[in-house]
Amino acid sequence: MKYRLKNNKASQLKVGTAAVLLVSVIGANTIFAKDAPKELETIHHLYSNGNYIGAVSQEDPVEELIEEKLVEVDQQFKNLKLQPSEDFKVVTEQSFSPNEADEEEVLDRLDGQLEIKASSFALALNDELTVYLKDRAAYEETVQLLKLAAVSEEELKIWEDQQAAAENLREVEAGETQIADLAISHKISGVTRQVDPAKVLTAEQAAAFLLDKAKVKVMVTKQQNEKQAVDYKVVEKEDSTLLIGETKVEQKGQQGEKMVSYTIREENGKQLERVAGEEEVLKEPVEEIVLKGTKELPTVGTGEFAWPAEGGYISSGRGQRWGRMHNGIDIAQPDELTIKSADHGIVKAAGAAGTFGNRVVVDHQNGYETIYAHLSSIDVRVGDKVPKGTKLGNMGSTGRSTGLHLHLEISLNGVTQNPLNYISS
Repeated sequence: MKYRLKNNKASQLKVGTAAVLLVSVIGANTIFAKDAPKELETIHHLYSNGNYIGAVSQEDPVEELIEEKLVEVDQQFKNLKLQPSEDFKVVTEQSFSPNEADEEEVLDRLDGQLEIKASSFALALNDELTVYLKDRAAYEETVQLLKLAAVSEEELKIWEDQQAAAENLREVEAGETQIADLAISHKISGVTRQVDPAKVLTAEQAAAFLLDKAKVKVMVTKQQNEKQAVDYKVVEKEDSTLLIGETKVEQKGQQGEKMVSYTIREENGKQLERVAGEEEVLKEPVEEIVLKGTKELPTVGTGEFAWPAEGGYISSGRGQRWGRMHNGIDIAQPDELTIKSADHGIVKAAGAAGTFGNRVVVDHQNGYETIYAHLSSIDVRVGDKVPKGTKLGNMGSTGRSTGLHLHLEISLNGVTQNPLNYISS
């Protein structure tokens, strides 16, 4: 690259915002000669990274070279504050001896060695420079993004407003969470530094690097209040008017309510622990009172028999049928399948019994017995006390059966009776 040299006297060298050392030195040696004294010459000595590049007698070519390099780098790195490296120095000297260096070669060497840097605001972790930002505003934005990786904007604003006003934490409402403390794992500081423009990061890039690569942790402690239900107790009381096995709710229970305070620890937005602290009862629970029957179950029948099904009709009566005696009645098409004991008694038999299929026999302890046949399922066992209306099982079609129905028999002292003499539909 060639630079035009001008013949006018060199004025003060201008290199933008570069840190350029200007030293004027007037030679101390007096030149004695027969000829008239010569005029003083201005010479500019150029240094880069402590290395001597050479000398030039004019400042304009140097300024032009710097300007061209700034323009060139600016094409790639927009919006950065570019300037010659601080390691580039100029020492200006006044001398009676003219500059004898080949100034075009000096400028070529300068072109190859002069570095263009970006003025940046460096972010340091524990005093070690880690990332470089465009300016202080980008530095502040990076620190803010680190915090926002752990909390929401709303949470952070409330926290920062409280810190700025030096206020105590306000009372946390039910269902609300607020920051009690926020800290960053590393000491963060900033300083102005020159740097290779390629190393300047955006605030987003810098925050991502600090979190992912530099392992910066944002540690947050939060306070949370939460309303919770308080379960009520169930208290049982004996009641002699109720049969054994019967229960009745005398007082319905009601849940209470309490406020529970939690301390939550998070790291980079992830919850590490949630510890319950103080509890305040807001509403006392109301206990539920259940009456439990103590009256002995009746096992002796009354001799009065109740309809054993839920609805239905008599589909077949007692008498001769298909060439043989049908000793009971059949009940079909019920409203639902429950089969009940027709009178008080004790279960004498329960299980499969040939053509009856699944059947239950109840001894009413007064000479009467009842048989409930063709059940799909049985809910009682031998020896169970079954007051009138106790569920024995479900209607079915087991054994010798032509369809869903109940076969009911009643006997007195071992002699089968016509059930229709005791019950009616």
